Amino acid sequence: MKKIISGVLSAVMLTSVLCACNDGGNQSNSSQSGDNADSSQQTVTTEVATTQPATEPNYKDTNYVAPIPPKNQTYKFEEISLDEAATSSGYSISDSAFRITDPIVNGEYLVVRVTYSNINSTDFCAYNVIFDLDGNMVANISNVSLNEGYGKSGQIQGIYGDYTVLRFPIHSEDKYALYNLKTKELKYIDSEYGSPKMDNGVIVFGKKEETGYKYGALDLDLNEIVPAEYDELSLASPTLFRANKDEKYGLIDFNNKVVVDFNYKEIVRFNGVEDDSFSAFVDFEKNINKYTLALDENDKIVLIDSQGEISDSNFEISEDKLGVGRVVSQYDNKTYIKNNETVTDIDGNSITDNVLKGNLNGGFVNGYCVAGDEDGVYNLVDSNGNVIYTKSSDEYIKYFSSVDQSGLFMVDYYSKAYSYVRTEILDLAGNIVYTTQEKGLSSMGNGLFEKYENKQSRVYKVTAE
Repeated sequence: MKKIISGVLSAVMLTSVLCACNDGGNQSNSSQSGDNADSSQQTVTTEVATTQPATEPNYKDTNYVAPIPPKNQTYKFEEISLDEAATSSGYSISDSAFRITDPIVNGEYLVVRVTYSNINSTDFCAYNVIFDLDGNMVANISNVSLNEGYGKSGQIQGIYGDYTVLRFPIHSEDKYALYNLKTKELKYIDSEYGSPKMDNGVIVFGKKEETGYKYGALDLDLNEIVPAEYDELSLASPTLFRANKDEKYGLIDFNNKVVVDFNYKEIVRFNGVEDDSFSAFVDFEKNINKYTLALDENDKIVLIDSQGEISDSNFEISEDKLGVGRVVSQYDNKTYIKNNETVTDIDGNSITDNVLKGNLNGGFVNGYCVAGDEDGVYNLVDSNGNVIYTKSSDEYIKYFSSVDQSGLFMVDYYSKAYSYVRTEILDLAGNIVYTTQEKGLSSMGNGLFEKYENKQSRVYKVTAE
């Protein structure tokens, strides 16, 4: 069964889109730590560096908690029309050569991948179309062009607020631009900043050096705020970067000043996860914790606060577990740590165990943690350890999703003989939102669900009545 793990998967899917139109081009995209960040565009150079973050810090004492609706709440489960993705490009949604796949929730937007491939001709296109969460088309990247001669197709390289980085391929050359989805303003990104990608309010880029690719960052005014001198670079909090140099991790600020020395084998982002694969369920700025974790060279776990202060801890977490699920979370000004199958507070008090369940592999997501045992008993646990919902059945529960921002989760039922029975969408009060006996339904976050069938994707939205 096709399960899309939040956005997860989001950045990977979107950055792998082929974006050639009528020229047969097949361009590959490199990641922040990839091995191809070359770009040769001749565009506008950037201005002087700034010392200010691209976004104001948005720290809160408590992470986001999904709402619990009243009992007997009713819902609408309706398909979002994506027809405009075809018609706005001059295609027909019914054309067998036209296909919509890989819908991703990215912030306040729904992004889909569009391909048109006619085997009877050389006509081929692949591009992104962006909708709001109600299904209104915001931008068709095939209709955005840098200039004549660079093809009409393009793809996004991440979204933050109303900003996205666009990639336009042509033959062996890529061009990039910063695009405002609301104002439609397009700013060319200088060719020296290879493979730029949006990362929660900053743009991470790569440069080819003699020793390999090095990574730095631009702000949303395209000012260089971090030079390309790191082996890896990503935003750890609204004011700090997680950086890798000489196979060690540290934290730097927007002035490229070292805040936490490069002494660690791993540092977890302050939203509790290491990468973008949770972005559809764990909104970055709504889930900034007071503390995060780091693994030092002696395999000891330390706590790091948002100011870079380091404290010893009594936790022993293996390196491979730091990237599994949501490791750190914060509710009611209290910090929680997921250690393998157990969640505790930072004083070691147990909150719950058996948490390696759910589509995000455990930990607190939007205020709730999925716990389950081998007998098919599943519990939704709040941050105080209270069971707010239990699901036990004579049928085998193969899949129990984490709670999304709307307070919805999904359960797949199988028979004891492991044959598929049905899928249910429920809310935190236990109301059944939708039931289907057809496979292929996936939770996307923010009350949206994907149904994949016949090599096409359909998107559905749940709305409270």
